[in-house]
Amino acid sequence: MKRSINWDLIETRESIRQSAYDLARSGLCDAWQDVWRALRARFSVDQLAVIFDNPLCRLDIDQRCYRARNPGKVAREVQTDLDAIRQRAAPMVLSTKPAGLNGQKRRSERLASRIETLLADGSQCTAVELAERLGTSRNEILIAARDMLADGTLQVARYVASSRGGRGARVFVRTGASAPKDHAPGLHSTWPQADSVVADAFDAIARCR
Repeated sequence: MKRSINWDLIETRESIRQSAYDLARSGLCDAWQDVWRALRARFSVDQLAVIFDNPLCRLDIDQRCYRARNPGKVAREVQTDLDAIRQRAAPMVLSTKPAGLNGQKRRSERLASRIETLLADGSQCTAVELAERLGTSRNEILIAARDMLADGTLQVARYVASSRGGRGARVFVRTGASAPKDHAPGLHSTWPQADSVVADAFDAIARCR
């Protein structure tokens, strides 16, 4: 047989609960017993038992009564609890995330120092070339180079054209370093030197036209 829902019981239970909360928030009751006695004028003992026989409901009503009668004290207790939580959480934050960040920063600083030493003679290298010569990854080089570009110890001398199109690889040079004698920045060309005989022939053809 299908069980029917007793809507009257549900409505009565909700009415008792809301009335109990209203009385607790009013600040006129010290504990759930005072709320029970006030509601006894409107509801029967059996109806009140549905709510007040539950220890969790009694505890909830007690806490509402306490907060209503001691607002300042409750606020101080909440602030004290929050301060204690922050103090416990602070060491955990300091001992986890910043430790990893500090380790990464130290590695980047050591790598930056090695890059400065390598480029001290005015050499120019891409990130891939630096990674190969220093025995590390290209990403580690780029992380260190980003900081060095920001503080001015490194600069981009030029770009090397990419075979796949788009912007070429950056060629880094140490700021203030003098270029080697056999190196003339900005004069690199992939074109071979033109033969003088061929050049004269093209010049003659152009004049005839």
